[in-house]
Amino acid sequence: MHVSPRSPRLTTAALMAGTLAGGLLAGAPAHADTVVVADPTAQNVTAYASTAAWSRRTADGSHRLVVSDGAGSVADAAIDPSSVPFDPDLGPTASNGRFVVYSRCATGSATRACDVYGYDLAARAERRISAASSSTRSEVGPSYFKGVVAFGRRGARGGLYVAYRGRGARRIWSGVTDQTDLSATRVIASNATVLRISQPSGDHPRTLRRGMRGEESETVVSSPVLARYRAFWMVTSREFTARGSIVETVSVRSASRSVRRVDRPFAGEVNGFALGRASVPQLTSGPAGIARIDPPLVIPV
Repeated sequence: MHVSPRSPRLTTAALMAGTLAGGLLAGAPAHADTVVVADPTAQNVTAYASTAAWSRRTADGSHRLVVSDGAGSVADAAIDPSSVPFDPDLGPTASNGRFVVYSRCATGSATRACDVYGYDLAARAERRISAASSSTRSEVGPSYFKGVVAFGRRGARGGLYVAYRGRGARRIWSGVTDQTDLSATRVIASNATVLRISQPSGDHPRTLRRGMRGEESETVVSSPVLARYRAFWMVTSREFTARGSIVETVSVRSASRSVRRVDRPFAGEVNGFALGRASVPQLTSGPAGIARIDPPLVIPV
């Protein structure tokens, strides 16, 4: 992920009141993406319906979890800061509430001594998710959907795990896992060089994309995101000093569906993206801040 120089602390919800109050798809189309929060430290945006969350860096160098509740309110979550950027994933609870999961790690590390935590937006309360955390191994890149948590585990028997409340966690893939996302019927995971999708049980696995690393160029696969019937992810190519990110997608209804490229690259450098109400990429985070994609991306059929 890429972090830009520090920006002033957010002090008002007015920056996004006119944008997110009517949902993530509000606003007239324009020729360039529309910045809705001008904070160049914004990272790892996630969204569900009209609610969004992301990480930002403060003046003292710590990181805060920011939440937009979909009604125009944008504020830091009522939890302790982190020494590294948050890696949030926002999903629905069984009662259609909103819950954010993320990892908390040893000071200064994003991979060492990490456990999975969750923040309930309605209760404004944080808790450690014991089913997805262990005292001897490290859990990273979590995602959440109606009480189910997917995450990457490092150490002995590392890989991709899915945890159900009251039933513990089950490993469904032995590959290194840095990022995950969940839907009702699928789990998707990446580790920069491999992107994999399957059912939460581990059945019907499919490798969707492979990255590439060379002396003068590399292709990194990141930010996997699931809609109900479609998967999206970001592919960033670097050659010498040139860089650019595109979004690729595939229907998850059939293992024979081919991977397709979305109609155009992002308008600028981004470090993450999230879906809007129409289940297409709608928000990005990056050096420009949190931006709404304008005009909306055209998704290939």
